[in-house]
Amino acid sequence: MQKLGRALLVLAAGSLSVLALAASASATTAKSAATFRQFQLPIAALAIDGNRVAYDLSTRDAAKVHAANRVLVWNVRTGKTTRVSGKKTAVADGSGTGSGVFQLAIAGSRVAWLLNLGGNLEGDDYLYASSLSHPKERRVAYAQRNGDSCPGREAHNCAGPWLGGLVGSGNTIALNRWTTDSEGSVASGGLYLLQGTKLKSIATGAGTVLAVSSDGGREAVLRADGSVAVYSKSGSVAATVDPPDAQAVALSGKNLVVLSKGKKLELYDAHTGSLVKTLSLRGNGPQNLDVQGKIAVYTAGKSVRAVNLSNGKDNAVATLGNRIAFAGISSYGLAYAENGVRASFGKSTLAFMRYAKVAARVR
Repeated sequence: MQKLGRALLVLAAGSLSVLALAASASATTAKSAATFRQFQLPIAALAIDGNRVAYDLSTRDAAKVHAANRVLVWNVRTGKTTRVSGKKTAVADGSGTGSGVFQLAIAGSRVAWLLNLGGNLEGDDYLYASSLSHPKERRVAYAQRNGDSCPGREAHNCAGPWLGGLVGSGNTIALNRWTTDSEGSVASGGLYLLQGTKLKSIATGAGTVLAVSSDGGREAVLRADGSVAVYSKSGSVAATVDPPDAQAVALSGKNLVVLSKGKKLELYDAHTGSLVKTLSLRGNGPQNLDVQGKIAVYTAGKSVRAVNLSNGKDNAVATLGNRIAFAGISSYGLAYAENGVRASFGKSTLAFMRYAKVAARVR
């Protein structure tokens, strides 16, 4: 991998005070009942837990030569924003084929993020974590793989260890570590809990890959064969389902929801694995599935839609000017974000709506 250049080291050491980020004052409109924040950098990752929204502002593909990548947490109840990342994350977008910060998780007052650096022959994953009470970037884990034509996060011909599947909620942050062979197939894997700056193994095997949702100390895993497993706090499998063509999974309480091809949403009982009902979704290319209680949300183009899992009502609850790149819901509310295109390329908008407002649209 090409080492970080002198210019990036100078940036990390002396240019962090030059803010390419320009957040507007929060604004709430009666029409949308949402609060908005606008930035001069694109958002690369987003996560929500309770009343806190974690997000990464990336310098990748942004014409901000003195900007630094940064992970921040917005407390939507108090309005306070806290930066939790440091010098290493500041230069996360500096490698030619790396992905920068590609996953975020927040659980209460703890935040964790994964970033990737890459060259032509290797990919390096880093796990960092911080608390909100004492914000400081701390490196927890590192994984490096290599091979011919093995840039960044590409699986083709990459042999070696990976980090991914970062999820969080309540007081739990979990993730996967796994190893691929020279053909890109998973040879071994494990599911881990983040405890301080240490990782604790709770389950092993290729079937633990890849965690996609967390709730109440349980993790939902979308396996390579398309099946879904729910792991308990002890690491045992609490339920397994085999949905058709699973694309995304979300877990909340007894509700395990699976987005499948054909714009279908399957609702399973997370304790028994039995299919409860199947719902048809609206809009083109549903993405960003999440669930809180009986309300599931997903994005379709420029809209965020909500589905009442009890009565099946599906309605648009929020819109933005461009395709919505991220969305997530917690007991406190809905967070969603867009990145600019064409004339506004490099800019982004982050929005938040209270849970009661979302639920009211699908009663």
